[in-house]
Amino acid sequence: MKKFLIFAVMLGLLVPAAAFAKAEFSLGGYVKLETYWDSSQNNAYMMAAVPRNNNVAGTQGHINFRSQESRFNFTIKGPKVFGAQTTGFIEMDFDGQTDNSGVSSSGTWNARVRHAMFRLNWPETELLMGQYWGLFDNFIPESADDGPMMQYTTALDRIPQIRITQKFLSDWTVAGLVGLPINVYGISGDPFGAGTSNNGASAETPQFQGMVQYSHDWWGKAAYFGHPKPFTISVSAGWQRSIARFNAAQAVNAFGQNGYVANVGALRQQFVNPWMVQGGMFIPVVPTHSANLANTASIMASAFIGQGCESFGMLNFLNTNNGAWVGAGGQMAHYLGNGIYEPSLMQRFGFMAQGQYYFTNQWFVNAAYGMTRNFGVDKTMVNNNLGITQDSILGADAWRTQQEVDATLWYRPVQALKFGLMYSYVNSNYFQKLAGVAGNGATSPNSNLSNSGNEHRVEFVGIFYF
Repeated sequence: MKKFLIFAVMLGLLVPAAAFAKAEFSLGGYVKLETYWDSSQNNAYMMAAVPRNNNVAGTQGHINFRSQESRFNFTIKGPKVFGAQTTGFIEMDFDGQTDNSGVSSSGTWNARVRHAMFRLNWPETELLMGQYWGLFDNFIPESADDGPMMQYTTALDRIPQIRITQKFLSDWTVAGLVGLPINVYGISGDPFGAGTSNNGASAETPQFQGMVQYSHDWWGKAAYFGHPKPFTISVSAGWQRSIARFNAAQAVNAFGQNGYVANVGALRQQFVNPWMVQGGMFIPVVPTHSANLANTASIMASAFIGQGCESFGMLNFLNTNNGAWVGAGGQMAHYLGNGIYEPSLMQRFGFMAQGQYYFTNQWFVNAAYGMTRNFGVDKTMVNNNLGITQDSILGADAWRTQQEVDATLWYRPVQALKFGLMYSYVNSNYFQKLAGVAGNGATSPNSNLSNSGNEHRVEFVGIFYF
């Protein structure tokens, strides 16, 4: 009996080992430390609005050290199926929770799944399933901060999806995906106080994204994150259809032909349509025809336009929890008359450009500029005074435009180590000035708060790749 139990245990261990032997595993990732000093109280990604220049709340200096952006990943190479090579990819970091208390230095950083997907690859076709980048992530500036320029055109969306990518004529790539609809603007509640609702899960459609890309080595390549890249141009687009619920007491009949009355008492709901279009290009200016990147230079630019762009990863434009809305209660509204308002989505555009030059294969520098602005808003109201007749209003104290300039000096002595020193300047322009009343952050009770905020940052980052 004892021999039988030993044999059974060994067999149980050998069977999964034999299954795993059909797959190849590799570990990757990096350990990262970043430290920065801000002239105001911004977050690590520089996504928050800069406090008004003469506002004593939030304009003091701020220093931080972070390592929770360190990450690791597993790549699994599996057997061939239907003539396709199978691979899997899982990546995690530790940025699932942020401790801003300044008291605890450890124990509060939760592991977070960034990517979890698998692929089937044929010679010119790829089928991807799982959580991975969307199709708006083709042109990312190489600045030292985490999630560089997330508000300006770097849509860092990672959604569960099914994607098909097809290459043809050697230089062209088309891709399309259907994935989870994301409505971050409704995560904390419905417009006009209708109660909480998961607008993403209650969307009428999945999220659809599509991309067309052309890439060709016309006159050589230049560096993109340390790898030679040829001339590339692409256009991406995304759309989803969602439901917005609101309170009839504030917005009775506040919908057009695209809306309907739900059988839920005083609540009304209407359809909204987040969409976004983005175009970008990468141009080698001083190219190379080999892996040697010394004395090479490139420029890169990208622009977008849309509404409800937060659904596609363009995060935190407004200084509210419901950033994709404009209007009453921190959301958006069009005034229809007789105290009736129609909730709608923030319309927005943005632009980013970067120039990069490699002195040697170890030393290089890049400078980037980004801006984003909303449009179609006539007035902002801090105190939610709805007795106005503007076509569209913004109930929260939010900013109209934000701009950022980054300059980073990089040093990579070996492939495993990379160090960067960055200077950044950020400007937020608010819709209106505020009267300096007690408790409103003014330097004195009779002063006015500026409608502009400026921030300076110096940041150092060190990365060890494995």
